[in-house]
Amino acid sequence: MKKLLIISLLLSVGLSQVTLSEEEAINISNNIKELQIQVDSLSIVDSLKTVEVDLLNQKIDLLEEQVKLSEKKTELVKPRWYEGKWLYFSYGAGLSFGVTTLVYTIIK
Repeated sequence: MKKLLIISLLLSVGLSQVTLSEEEAINISNNIKELQIQVDSLSIVDSLKTVEVDLLNQKIDLLEEQVKLSEKKTELVKPRWYEGKWLYFSYGAGLSFGVTTLVYTIIK
């Protein structure tokens, strides 16, 4: 009885195997090739994205450094009131002389 059961089990497994036609096998192999190409292209895109991210991080660092240098530059270039005090004195003296002369000529 056990032998009969084993034989029927082996026959059912052996006969249930599906064989593919040549056309189906070619279609499956073409699908596998297309999927491999897609995987390769995705890996290339992924590596390019990581390179792009690295370049963008470097650009961010350079821009931050440029901002710091620009802030230092504005501190150095900032005009101070006492640097031009001789100019202010000259304008004030000339203006007061002109106003005084004008008032003196109007009164006289």
